[in-house]
Amino acid sequence: MHDLPDPESPKIGWFCSFVPEELILAAGLNPVRLEGRVDRVKEADAIAFTNLCPYLKNLIDSGLQHRFDDLAGIVFANTCDGIRRMYDLWLRHVETPWTYMLEVPKNTSDEAIDYFAARILDLKNRLEADFGADISEEKLGRAIAVMNERRRWVEELFQGRKADPVGLKGSELLGLLARESSQPKSENPSWPGTRAERIDDEKSAPDGRPRIMVTGNLIHRPALFDMIERAGGAVVLFDGCNGLRHYAGQVEEGLPPITALARRYLLKPSCARMPGVGDRLDRMESLAREYGVDGVVFSGLKYCDYSLFEAPQAEKRFKETGTPLLVLENDYVWSDVERLRIRVEAFVEMIGSVL
Repeated sequence: MHDLPDPESPKIGWFCSFVPEELILAAGLNPVRLEGRVDRVKEADAIAFTNLCPYLKNLIDSGLQHRFDDLAGIVFANTCDGIRRMYDLWLRHVETPWTYMLEVPKNTSDEAIDYFAARILDLKNRLEADFGADISEEKLGRAIAVMNERRRWVEELFQGRKADPVGLKGSELLGLLARESSQPKSENPSWPGTRAERIDDEKSAPDGRPRIMVTGNLIHRPALFDMIERAGGAVVLFDGCNGLRHYAGQVEEGLPPITALARRYLLKPSCARMPGVGDRLDRMESLAREYGVDGVVFSGLKYCDYSLFEAPQAEKRFKETGTPLLVLENDYVWSDVERLRIRVEAFVEMIGSVL
C-alpha cells in the first residue's frame, strides 16, 4: 500500500511538465496542475504585457481574484520568458504563502542532467525545510512507483485509442486527464469505469469518422474537441503539454531517485522550448501512422513563439506525407469559437470527402 497524502493535506500547484510531482508527493503534499480559473481576464491586463501568453495571464488574473487561495504554494518552472515575467508579477501582486522557481536546462547532455538533478535536489531541500517534510529515499521511491503506475495506466488508455472506434470522446478524455493531474492521487474513482467502457467500445464496428490527432501545446478547455466531434470527426489522440507527451516515459526505479527524476523529466518527449524540432516532427509523423490518423490539428496559444514558430515546419512535413494539417491559434479560453468552428468544420468535411 503506497503512503499517499491525505486529500486534506496542503496543495502545491504546478503548471509545467518539467516539475516532478514525485517530490511533492513524497513531502506529504498534494500536487495540483493549475488551470486558469476565470473565463475572462479582468485585472491582469493592468499589470501584464498585452502579448503575454493568455494561459499565464489567466493564471495571474485567477490569482488576483483569489481563485488560488486554496494552495499552500506553487512551483514555477523557468522554461520561457513568459513564465519568468509571470513569476515577477506573481511575487509582487499575488499573495501565495510559498513559491519556488525550478531552473530547467535547454539541452539534454549529461552535464545538463547533472545540473537539473542539482536543481531538483534544491527543490527537495526547500520542501523539507519550509514544510517540515522528511523526503527520504524510501518515500521518494514509493512516490516514483505511484507516478509510474499512473503514467502506465494513461499510456495504456492512449494505446486503446488506436482502435476504431475509440471508446471515450476526445472531450471526455481531456476531462479524465484533468482529473488525474488535479485530484489528490489517493482518489480517482472514475478510472476503473473508464477502463471498462473503453474495452467494451473497442469491440464495436468501425464508425468511419475521420480520425483526428490534436497536437501543439496546452489545451484545458474542451471547445476544440467539441468542435471536431460535432463536425463529424473523432479525436483519437491528444499529444499536447497535458496529453500523451506529458505521460510518456517512466522514471527508472533502479537509479538514485534524484538522478532518475532528472533523467525522466529532461529526456521525455520534448516540447517546443527544447532543441530537436526534427525529432519532434518525426514523432508526430510516427504517431499519426500508429493511430491511423486522417488529419492533424496543430493548436497553439497566442503569443507562444516556441509553438507558433514550429507550426509552419509541421505544415511542411505533413504536406510532404499527404496528411492534412490545420493550424489553429487560440486565446486559451477559446472566446473566438464561432470563427474557429467554421475552419474546423471545413477541415473535417474536406477529410471526410476523400475517405
